[in-house]
Amino acid sequence: MDLRQHPPRRWSDAVAGLIWLPRLIDKVRAFQAGMLGSYAYPSALDQSFMRHLRFTPAHIEPLVREMTSDEAIAAAIRQRIPLSDEEIRTRCAAFQEKYWWAFAVLDRDDGYVRGLGYPIPRFLQAPLWRWYQRWSAQKASATSL
Repeated sequence: MDLRQHPPRRWSDAVAGLIWLPRLIDKVRAFQAGMLGSYAYPSALDQSFMRHLRFTPAHIEPLVREMTSDEAIAAAIRQRIPLSDEEIRTRCAAFQEKYWWAFAVLDRDDGYVRGLGYPIPRFLQAPLWRWYQRWSAQKASATSL
């Protein structure tokens, strides 16, 4: 997955009932291949999603490296998560509700819908994005969120 050429899948895409997971898988694959481009991994939203579902980068990264199918990765994550199907649906809905505004911006930035993306002047976007990537990488670790 080369995120320098095209965006990851949309936040609302789901596998095994988990929204955001296909996008996260795309970002992990790109991160592992050195093709993340301007995307951050693990971003603040990636970290929040993983916290909502009680797993970490240390859980997903080996799965993405070893498995080729999204369904197999999702099944392994679902097996690791000690939550019922109903609780997973509830947590995904809470994640969606909490970050609705961020998803609207992502949809525009990634080109899934038309309109303005980040409401920040263009000349400030690059330095702010570099700061965010450094902050996000510093905040995250492979074992905890």
